[in-house]
Amino acid sequence: RAMLSAALFAGVSVALPDPVSAKIDSVNPANNYYFPQAKYRYLPRIFRAWIASSELAPAAVQDGDWTAVQEAWNRLEDARTAMPLYTSAVEGQRSTKRKKKSDAQKTMIVSQKEYASAVEELQTAINKKDKKKAMACINTTTEALRTYRELAKIDKEDGGVIQMPVGNGMEAGHAGAPLGYVIPAFRGGGIKNDFALR
Repeated sequence: RAMLSAALFAGVSVALPDPVSAKIDSVNPANNYYFPQAKYRYLPRIFRAWIASSELAPAAVQDGDWTAVQEAWNRLEDARTAMPLYTSAVEGQRSTKRKKKSDAQKTMIVSQKEYASAVEELQTAINKKDKKKAMACINTTTEALRTYRELAKIDKEDGGVIQMPVGNGMEAGHAGAPLGYVIPAFRGGGIKNDFALR
């Protein structure tokens, strides 16, 4: 019986996918079970931060429009909490279930820490209306986000954001999506169609 149990265990070990071998661009559903949900929830926040850091914030600082800079900072701060969650899920694992990280994830963690530190310093610069310091912080957040997005392979024109399919606004589907499309795990993020705004 012991030998039979050992043989069965060995067979199961071979059959199960190795979570460590999961890749960012893997198409294996066993590896990427959590990945679509993470893309839906966190990529819109990261993409908005990218636009704010690379386009909106620099122009606002140059114009001395500190209200606009503060609004850009709000977007950056929102992504600060999304980035660690996406990093954990990017190769198909739940946030606290996998202790061993890939090289790509380790580098993403470095970038997100640099980003978080710069976002914190940017708020101080905004409070003091220090243009030089604010631009330095924005340059840091932009470069950190650039590296992060390249590693996560979301450095696309649309930021890799999942688009909800257009449905009937009178249907019971979430945000007017076709009935049967949305599953509970996908609720809470993404870019929805106009029915969500009415």
